[in-house]
Amino acid sequence: MEAMEGREAVSAAAGLGQGRSAPSALSDNPQAMLTVVVEVEPATGSGPEETCHSTFLLEGPNSIRLLQLGTLETQEQCVTFDRVLHSEAAQEAEQELLAQVQSQLGSVGRGYSVGLLLWGRETEAPRLVPQLLQMLFEEALSLGCSDPVLSTLSLVQLSPSGQTRDLLSPGPKNLSVLDVAPLGLVVEDASEVEVCDSKAASELYLQATGVESRACSLLTVTMCRPGPHPSEGAGTQTMWQGALRILQLPGALDCPLLQVLAGKVDAEEVEGSLPWIVSWLLEGNNYSGLLLRLGSQGSSLSLLQAALLGAAERRMQGKHVRPTLWDAAEEARARRAGLKSLRLGLLGDTLSDGKFNQLGRALRELQVVKAWSQRLGSWMLKGVKAEAAGLLEPLQVTNSAASHSPVAGRTTSLGPAPQKHSLRDSEEQAQQAPDVALQFFLAQARRQRLREQQQIWIQEELKHLEQEEEEAAGDQVKGLVAGEEAAQERRRWHREQTVLRLQLEALQAERDTAEQDLLALYDLHVQATQARTCHVLQVFRAWRRLWEEQTMTTEQHHRSLLAGVLQDGINLAAQNQELQARIQQLQQAQTRQEAVMLDRCPGEKSGDQDSFRGSFLSPHS
Repeated sequence: MEAMEGREAVSAAAGLGQGRSAPSALSDNPQAMLTVVVEVEPATGSGPEETCHSTFLLEGPNSIRLLQLGTLETQEQCVTFDRVLHSEAAQEAEQELLAQVQSQLGSVGRGYSVGLLLWGRETEAPRLVPQLLQMLFEEALSLGCSDPVLSTLSLVQLSPSGQTRDLLSPGPKNLSVLDVAPLGLVVEDASEVEVCDSKAASELYLQATGVESRACSLLTVTMCRPGPHPSEGAGTQTMWQGALRILQLPGALDCPLLQVLAGKVDAEEVEGSLPWIVSWLLEGNNYSGLLLRLGSQGSSLSLLQAALLGAAERRMQGKHVRPTLWDAAEEARARRAGLKSLRLGLLGDTLSDGKFNQLGRALRELQVVKAWSQRLGSWMLKGVKAEAAGLLEPLQVTNSAASHSPVAGRTTSLGPAPQKHSLRDSEEQAQQAPDVALQFFLAQARRQRLREQQQIWIQEELKHLEQEEEEAAGDQVKGLVAGEEAAQERRRWHREQTVLRLQLEALQAERDTAEQDLLALYDLHVQATQARTCHVLQVFRAWRRLWEEQTMTTEQHHRSLLAGVLQDGINLAAQNQELQARIQQLQQAQTRQEAVMLDRCPGEKSGDQDSFRGSFLSPHS
């Protein structure tokens, strides 16, 4: 598709490549082929002349034969698909599609994307999409990996006229569908709602859609998971990013799906149009699947036959599908560098609409990448805070257990215990700060282009004026010299007056443009200042909360230690007093025992004393 090749050239001019979307960790899948499940409904005999005689015959579980009766010769064409079912088995067809794409849905959690196109099922109950969402979350989240996953959902309504409306945030704003590398198909400025499981996603989908809006809608579920190799530097992280895109189309006569399959769509289709979206889902970097319902749509037989043949041909063609592994912050920096190179390239060249469109496209892609970078950064910040809160819980449990122990039971005398402050998320995300320098450059370029256009216009007006003067001079009488000099003087004054009037008009137009640009730049500057102020305040509040929580935790830990030390000192002092009292009691008991023993033996003591005296007085006895 030439339109897609042109957009890749724009990205290459901005200094951006798609190498990050195909990591070396995973090899390309050469067997990625189109999955086609067909549900055949018998003809009712009513409708246009070309369709009332058409009949669809089933030949086995994988083939369908298309007959056209009522002509001189019966024409038959047999085509083969993954599965062909009767319309009475509508739920069986849905289950067959689920079985065919089950493994592909499981790869979304590893960075791959899946695109499904459902045609002619607007009258069926909305049961297939919730089943697809349930299978997506079951298969993608059952990879045996404990890494967190960010899942977001967006839902828009499309129209053949090119209008795109956000169903999650209804409003008159018309959205644009872009192909942004390496993300793929992106709806610019569409609401991205974070969903935690398939139940929340299904409820959001059913609540936002009705029968009319569901008939032509694009549902996108994006899953992001941390990559295996974080980028160097703080605050950067590679992410696997896969998506499931479900495009539901009504079974109308001029359905773009049939035209694309039949090859009747112009290769230079406008980006964002319904045929362009269908072509992207069939040919882009994703696994593709079709669920067709034939029979009662009233489509012409020639178009339907060509579409079936085209689908069978696409089913036999393989394509390379690569996972998306990217660093949003690094991608934003690379695109900013590409914008700078584009601006430097415009300085020395004549301004043109093509270069302005190229610069505007690069700016829009940068805004998409910055929005995803901000979304992923906020999600990672929440994960870090949750992890920090989990690390603080064991300390809180330890302190709670210590408060019920005998040693810490009397810590209330030391003062009130610190209260628990849980980590809170940021009050709001930092607002998207506009690129004031880039807008100033665009405004300056617009004024320069306006000045050049005004100069060209003045030169053209002077040429016309000179031609009119030459024609008037040729008609005058050559003999009237005085009249000719007066006429020349009048022409000179008229020419100068015209030049001054044109210059004044040009200056007024430039002044009006400059005033408008000044007001716009002032508003952008105010928005950028407010966004940066809000971001700085949020960062300061987050760090202050973290510091307060760490201070409270440290203080509580020190209080517990101090209480334990004091209680141990008190216990040791009490034990020392008890030991001293026991020692005194033992000494008193020993003294009383000795006194009792002396009282019981007085005669023995006096006899010993007399014998001692006798031996001392008579030494020769």
